[in-house]
Amino acid sequence: MKKRGNITIFVIILLVLSFLAYTGINGLTLGNYRFKSFGEVINRGLDLQGGVSVVMEVQTDSLKAEELSSIKTLLDSRVNKIGVSETVSVTEGENRIRIDIPGVYNSSEIVTNLQTTGELTFEDPDGNIILTGSDVTSASAMLDSTSKPVVSLVLNEVGAEKFEAATTEFRGKQITINMDDEELSAPMVNDVITGGEAMITGMSSVEEAQYLAGIINSGALPYPVEAIQVKTVGPSLGAGVMGDVMRASAIGLSLVVLYMILKYRRPGFLASVALGFYVWLLLFVFYGINATLSLAGIAGFLLTIGMAVDANVLIFERIKEELRGTSNIHKAIEGGFSNAMSSIIDANITTIIAGLVLYFVGSGSVKGFALTLMIGIVISLFSALFITKHLMWLGLRMGFLSKPKDFGVSEQIKERKIDFISGAKIWRFIAAAVLAVGLFFIGTQGLNLGLDFAGGTRLVMEVGEEFDKAEMDEIVKVYDADAVTQKVDETQIEVRSQALSTDTIDDLVNSIKEEYSLEDDSIITLDEIGASVGKELTEGGIKAVILAAVFMLVYISLRFKKNYGFAAITALVHDIIFLVAVYAVLRISVNTPFIAAILTILGYSINDTIVVFDRVRENRKLHPGISSKALVNLSMNDAFTRSVGTLLTTLFTILSVAIFVPQIRDFALPISIGVVVGGLSTFFIAGPTWIYLEDRMKKRK
Repeated sequence: MKKRGNITIFVIILLVLSFLAYTGINGLTLGNYRFKSFGEVINRGLDLQGGVSVVMEVQTDSLKAEELSSIKTLLDSRVNKIGVSETVSVTEGENRIRIDIPGVYNSSEIVTNLQTTGELTFEDPDGNIILTGSDVTSASAMLDSTSKPVVSLVLNEVGAEKFEAATTEFRGKQITINMDDEELSAPMVNDVITGGEAMITGMSSVEEAQYLAGIINSGALPYPVEAIQVKTVGPSLGAGVMGDVMRASAIGLSLVVLYMILKYRRPGFLASVALGFYVWLLLFVFYGINATLSLAGIAGFLLTIGMAVDANVLIFERIKEELRGTSNIHKAIEGGFSNAMSSIIDANITTIIAGLVLYFVGSGSVKGFALTLMIGIVISLFSALFITKHLMWLGLRMGFLSKPKDFGVSEQIKERKIDFISGAKIWRFIAAAVLAVGLFFIGTQGLNLGLDFAGGTRLVMEVGEEFDKAEMDEIVKVYDADAVTQKVDETQIEVRSQALSTDTIDDLVNSIKEEYSLEDDSIITLDEIGASVGKELTEGGIKAVILAAVFMLVYISLRFKKNYGFAAITALVHDIIFLVAVYAVLRISVNTPFIAAILTILGYSINDTIVVFDRVRENRKLHPGISSKALVNLSMNDAFTRSVGTLLTTLFTILSVAIFVPQIRDFALPISIGVVVGGLSTFFIAGPTWIYLEDRMKKRK
């Protein structure tokens, strides 16, 4: 009866998971109530729905936090006054404001609107200021008696008195109305105007009148602001990418589940059930905290799926070790969870350190990636240490786990004896060769800095059919002779320019549209980043990597000993230099996601190193007197299966992203390379470095 009861509970768990999965993907309608799918309730970033993202920098040397907040409110109001809603704005650093505007694709109009200081003045014939925007209560666009667009102003009590006095004094003369020192109109005063109303004429269209009224209503900015970064995402990009994301997610998750079941048999199946709950919980948390999921966040989400099974792999490998010494399944499961705990906690804390540095030093999409990564790590710990653990006990009670064979433990045990330390010489030769070639390319050609670091404007348009690139180049060269163009996916044109900006590129866009008869939604992306931003990103990236390395060194030194810490950091430096060298040789563009990828690799790579060093520390107690080389080789052989398992499950998801979602390739590609290099550095760099440091310390004694 007990066994049947536990089987019933397990079946109910599977049914609950199936229900959650179905409603999470498709939603569910019961009567008048609807359970919405995660796709309906989770906020999507601009790169998934299209729109304009602008980073405005306040042009002043001294700015108080309350002033920055006030400017943010004014900019919000300014955007919404011209009929745009659902904007998301956040302050970044000490003098910047990021404004995301979904569903709008005319970035030049938005930038002009935001950069306008909005200082309205009425001036007498001698240039003296009579009224200012502070004297205006409201402004509205309308048509006058001749159907011409005008802006009607309602003045406050003080303003009404000033205006009445001015029109009395300057009757028969002109009063000019200016915005930011630019004359809007210069009406002749024919009569004394009372009642506190004024009219601005000279508008060429209703849209211009609405724009001006919106600027006046939002109020003047206390300091000038400048757009230092502009990103436009066309509607077609977001519409097409979700299908690719779903495909990549399904393939990556299926490969992870398949590997776990083939490798660990029945426990692998239970871990896959726990992974299903993990995915649902992660999406539910995103919904609960009202997070905005961007393409970078999706990359982090899919990466955490691969990393989520890491704790399970560690636990299962430990259980298999226990089963080689005992036939007591209960005791083996307890021992497996207990022995794996230290490695699991240490490995995940170091990844969280990298995520925290990314979150506080990075901005925009990098912050989203870091937040997703950290939330995923925390929930993956809960999934492995609580959900998987209870499923294992349930499996034991219902007879699903009853013998070592159920865990993939064979009767014939082959002891692995790989000499990793001797093999390290081969890898060091390969790494040195790659580094040398990389340094040559960096010295002669430099890194292929992308838009984020070099600054400039990047335009990608969908032509819809194959086109003659030479003809396209002729069109582009008219507007910038030094612009760089290239075909993308045969039917798209990419233009990179240092001379054009979002304010001046409209003519080029219109020329391409006219030549190829394109619609307004032909723009896929339009990005502009100022040169100063590139410099700051470079400095910030270096700062982030150094901070992460220092914090990890401190943590490892506290948890282990300093030699472990220095050996781990040596491996991390190797990973970074190797990745930079590969990018230099292959001329791959280096952008902001590259820095995020490096920090992710640091966290991932050090995970592997910590697991090996944890075994070194453990084996040192079990085998006193053993040489450093033999100790490290023994520990690496013990941890080898876990390292390969984690490497594969992480690659399954991140490579799926790199292959099927090209829009996230900037994140996925360096992470994919780094995951492999990080695994190799654990065995061929960290281990030998630790041996060298230990032997050197013994000689000194």
